[in-house]
Amino acid sequence: MRWYLLKTWAGREEELAEKIRKIVPSYIYQECFVIYQERIWRRQQKSIVHVEPMWPGCVFLTCKEGHILQKTEEPSECSEGIASIAGLIAGGSLTILPLAKEDTDFLSRISGKDHLVKLSYVLKNEKGQISQISDPLKGCCGQIERYQFKKRYVMVRHRLWGEEQAIVLGIILKEDRDQMLLYKS
Repeated sequence: MRWYLLKTWAGREEELAEKIRKIVPSYIYQECFVIYQERIWRRQQKSIVHVEPMWPGCVFLTCKEGHILQKTEEPSECSEGIASIAGLIAGGSLTILPLAKEDTDFLSRISGKDHLVKLSYVLKNEKGQISQISDPLKGCCGQIERYQFKKRYVMVRHRLWGEEQAIVLGIILKEDRDQMLLYKS
């Protein structure tokens, strides 16, 4: 499976994904999606779970073989979709980058089949340090750069798209589990 990163304007991810689904024939790609993450807002001693794009401005496309802009066996059927993508690229509103296997393995591991990076359960010891972690953060234990228990996130340093990046992952603490979580719809 070949993954591609489609970079567009932040806030327009779903718009681009929907456009791709409409104009590009389904046999050219397998899936077009945005990776989201769960995060917790703390308001008035309550934990409110919300979902936001993990990487603003990024849409992911998976293909079985070859490049999305390669000619296919049926050029007349897909030329309109290919031309639309080429038009977006030429207009500067879209950049397509092939992803390395290490990147796709990491993205698959943290977001799963539903393309949602769920909250990681973190247990603190009496010194206020992390003593236990659940997935998806568990796979990034050695990369934790800092944690903000009050704001419910952990920052990890990971090489992604050819460069070192600080990636923020949402966490849930014991006190959040003990009280009722509110989900923002």
